[in-house]
Amino acid sequence: MRYDVLIAGGGIGGGVLAQLLARGGKRVAVLERSVAPPKWLRPEILWPATQEILLSLAPRETWERAAFLPLQGIRIHDGEQFLPLASPEVFAAARVQPMFTNPNATREQLLQFGGFELRRGVEVTQVLSESVPVASSRRPETTSTPDGDCKSPARRITGLRTRELATGREEEWLADWTVGDDGVRSLVRETAGIAMPTRLFPVEFLCLALDAWPNALPHATVHLWPNWHRADSGILAFGAGSLPGGIGVGMALIAGKTFDANPRVAESWAEFCGANEAMRTVVGGRKFPEDFFRVARPWGHAERYGFPGALLMGDAAHSVSPAGGQGANMSIADAVVLAELLLGNAPDLVATYERRRRPTNERSMTPTRAASHVLDVPDWLVPTAAAKAGLHLLARHPAMFERVLQEVSSLFVERESD
Repeated sequence: MRYDVLIAGGGIGGGVLAQLLARGGKRVAVLERSVAPPKWLRPEILWPATQEILLSLAPRETWERAAFLPLQGIRIHDGEQFLPLASPEVFAAARVQPMFTNPNATREQLLQFGGFELRRGVEVTQVLSESVPVASSRRPETTSTPDGDCKSPARRITGLRTRELATGREEEWLADWTVGDDGVRSLVRETAGIAMPTRLFPVEFLCLALDAWPNALPHATVHLWPNWHRADSGILAFGAGSLPGGIGVGMALIAGKTFDANPRVAESWAEFCGANEAMRTVVGGRKFPEDFFRVARPWGHAERYGFPGALLMGDAAHSVSPAGGQGANMSIADAVVLAELLLGNAPDLVATYERRRRPTNERSMTPTRAASHVLDVPDWLVPTAAAKAGLHLLARHPAMFERVLQEVSSLFVERESD
């Protein structure tokens, strides 16, 4: 069968796009390498505009049963006590209710709704293309070079070749449009010759799935423990929160080079935990770093979002760090615009998609860009005393945090000024 749209990768944006297109009558196939959710878990925030999209696909009870937990607070330990940075009153005043989510469950839910063909356990080995003569009756879209000149391309992407991981069987999938939701190392993007210069985020992440959230700590609240005394160990902080089903998720922030140069990281971790009883309760007897999953995050923005026959979304187009909780929200916003344009058979789809999403996504990368600059600052320029004073100031003036919430919760949303 020839499809209207092939989606390489079953990420959250690809899952939303497949749902929207299938419900609009398009023939869609999603090709996903994994056969099950990953064994590791990471935290994720979904902002109100994103929640509206997901709630249009399934009732709130469906999401809250498996994946969503309305966040009730954020608090940070100053070395002696927890400081409340956010509370239900702060969220209400900001008119922003974040959802703390299980990203694995959210993606699985989207893929299980059906309406499109889902093939799991296959890896994309080749992006297919064909020559398109300039005089062809099917006139290809033009693409713009960085200097603004337009030229007719010689090729058009027509689909994908996959290999089934279990059997090695190869198969070709043809489509009018191929969407790359295949991550920061996107094969679709590379085949289209679209560059995406990246930088490594200066902080890496050690993620931990928690089988049970301790009853001694508030549920639906994110807890943060900076390593005030021994950040020179390479272990900068640890954060954790509860998820639906009584489980939880944790994440340690590390300075990669310093961490790797520390021959006593296990002892440094034990010392860090030893100073925080609540943190010990969360982590339990987990071995460090063996029981954690390490993630280094490249970030960058693709030079273009498309090529004749191919479109990019999510991390394939704009990879970000967890700063500001933008990644999943940006990807779903991409999906909504792509679905609108594909269902409307937009005549200049690549250019229109680029025009709609690039300014918004550029703005949405601001938290990653700012955090990268701050975290690159030498340690001696950010004294512990100053950091603590800043946190106490935020805790005493919740209106400051309200403004931050209002801004980051809508960065990925299109604005009239874009």
